[in-house]
Amino acid sequence: MKIQEEHKVKIQLILSIIAVMGLTTSLPIAALEFGQHGNNSRTLNAVLATGVIEWDDVEKLDQFLTRQPKKRHTAIYFDSPGGSLGGGIRLGKYFKRNRIKTVVDGHKTCASACALAFLGGTDRNGNRWMSTTTTSKLGFHAFRNADGTRYEDTDRTQSIVGEILEYGQVVEAPMEIFVRNFKTPSDDMYLFSTQEALSLGIKVWDMQYDCFVGEGNCGGLKDIPEESGPVSFVQEYYTKIKKVPYSHTWNMLSMSLRNKVGFDNYVDWWDRKVDRVFLQNAKAIGSNRVQVRLLYHMKNGRKTCSIDTFALHKGKGTWLIHDQQYKGCTRK
Repeated sequence: MKIQEEHKVKIQLILSIIAVMGLTTSLPIAALEFGQHGNNSRTLNAVLATGVIEWDDVEKLDQFLTRQPKKRHTAIYFDSPGGSLGGGIRLGKYFKRNRIKTVVDGHKTCASACALAFLGGTDRNGNRWMSTTTTSKLGFHAFRNADGTRYEDTDRTQSIVGEILEYGQVVEAPMEIFVRNFKTPSDDMYLFSTQEALSLGIKVWDMQYDCFVGEGNCGGLKDIPEESGPVSFVQEYYTKIKKVPYSHTWNMLSMSLRNKVGFDNYVDWWDRKVDRVFLQNAKAIGSNRVQVRLLYHMKNGRKTCSIDTFALHKGKGTWLIHDQQYKGCTRK
């Protein structure tokens, strides 16, 4: 009984801390409300959740869903700047337990406590399932008091951090999310890019092409005709590299090269280090080998060049870059 009471006190302590409600200039006054989303269908209970998250939203949602017909799938479509930290965690656990998908529609926001709740998205088979879009805002930051002041009690802060990390284990969220969460000041917001969301196992709907990024030919990446050859394929690769989500050009690499490079390293190089890249020339040096000269404008202001040799092989109807050998060169 004593342990249960202590745990109860701890929970109440955690729940007494309110997550900051996102960008204060655009905060709605209304509490979270549940209604029917436009994607509602014969097989999907699509629930629209808009407003500020509160502690008892789990009970409100549960009551709402009991009034809905039983369907194969259920998904929550968020538009919320945040709210109660405890309420967000409770919602996330509810989604995980009841196998409910989470979605942030195009041009909508899910931040702070809402983003924590979002991490609980789960499909009917028990797998993580969360979806955002190329125009959505999914944001995290550190917590703070309900009145907007920073929380400075060390013991309580450690307790809250522990509770959030424990929640992360429950919903199987990548640690990188919580690193960003705690490193971002409570009066700021870290918005995940398309590439970061994909690397964290979050599906991203491409608003331009109406498809999930990285699936099939989403983003206009079509098979390169065989007669165009490996030179044209490499030229196509560098034409697209900074113009489409990195998952598209990532799919132009062979599986063995992807495993060797790693998607996080790939994004780190192209997104955070390279500002622009220019393919100055490309020539075939064999039936499946291409040599190119590249000029890089780096984000730190430096300019550098390289002469790279690519080995390609044919995949299913298209070439794939199987290997890349780098050699530095002198800029002209």
